[in-house]
Amino acid sequence: MAADQSAGWANLPDKVVHEIYRRIPCEVDRHHAGRVCLSWRVALAKLKPPVPPAPLPWLLLPEADGEHRPTFSCVLRGWRSTHPFFLPIGARRARYFGSYNGVWLFLAVDVLQGDGKAEDHLLINLHSFQFVDLPNAMRVPIYQADQGLQNIAIVAAALSRPPTERGCVVAGIIELAHSPPARRVAFWRMGDRVVPRHPWAEWPPEEVEDLLYTTGAFIFLTKKEDIRVCREPAIHKDFVQLQLNLQSLVLFRPRGRDGQMVLGRYLVHSRRDVLLVVRLAAPLPYDQAAVEFRVFESKKYVQGKYTRMWNALSGLDGRILFVGRGCSRSYEEADGYPGMEGVYFLDDHSSRRPIVHGPRHACRCSDNGKWSEASLRIDRCFPERAWSKCSPPVWIIP
Repeated sequence: MAADQSAGWANLPDKVVHEIYRRIPCEVDRHHAGRVCLSWRVALAKLKPPVPPAPLPWLLLPEADGEHRPTFSCVLRGWRSTHPFFLPIGARRARYFGSYNGVWLFLAVDVLQGDGKAEDHLLINLHSFQFVDLPNAMRVPIYQADQGLQNIAIVAAALSRPPTERGCVVAGIIELAHSPPARRVAFWRMGDRVVPRHPWAEWPPEEVEDLLYTTGAFIFLTKKEDIRVCREPAIHKDFVQLQLNLQSLVLFRPRGRDGQMVLGRYLVHSRRDVLLVVRLAAPLPYDQAAVEFRVFESKKYVQGKYTRMWNALSGLDGRILFVGRGCSRSYEEADGYPGMEGVYFLDDHSSRRPIVHGPRHACRCSDNGKWSEASLRIDRCFPERAWSKCSPPVWIIP
């Protein structure tokens, strides 16, 4: 019976195979469909089906409890379905801290396996397994005539261009091994193993929540929801020359508060504009799960020292927003994703705790999902995963 059914699938008309393939939204499932049998491969090669829309990001869930291997979930496959995910053994217990287009993953390998004080930072391509070294230390002044190195942990990063392209500059939010730990902004060239000395060790003076690169400049979001702009810096062998001017700080009129706890703030480039996405929790201190998201656009506002304001969007208007520190992306329903409008988020709460002091913290990996403006509710549609000892989840951007 099984043999008869198999033969029937292999003998489907070419047009039927084409229609089946066209209705498979997930890129991985389409790849598997093309390998069902020789007749399907021949049919798909002959019919040359139309190119599907670019895939949406995948949610990579890290290894948990030594039992669950890394897996990824495709939004288009039905939310809770997962695919097995292969990583080199040395990277399975790595800390993920972002991604870049083309399935590039930022990760920090715990060299001492649990100590949390010595990490090897890498950027790895999950298709080719090509990797690029990232800095593990920063050059800091100790004496007037000498300089020393200090270990760092990279919290988030943004690139000026693809990592294999000549002249790629990286901006990162880094944590220095101070007590208490201090977070700073740093710049380096792709492939550098040491962050060069910065002329302003504490620029910007405010705590930075998120960063992105757009139109020739790096943009940083401060905890006060102001914007710091830094044109792509000149990086020399031993120091960084920042290109700052009086317009580098954009002050926004403070938004009113409504009593809810802010869990995160993200910058997203969408439709030639930069949006602010705010992640909110209930005011109770023991409840750290997201309950609502709000999306704002930048509007001109001139009053006193303020030149801009964050204006709440009345609706997402077909936007599909994936938010994560340094790796937020915007897509459009009109590009082949009907019914997908919303804000998709991952559980990055643990990334806000200190990294370089003591053993790694356990990372909760369950507060992942979608917030819909239409329903005004959170849908935790992704698979649940036990706490991870190494990393929060991360988006993989095809």
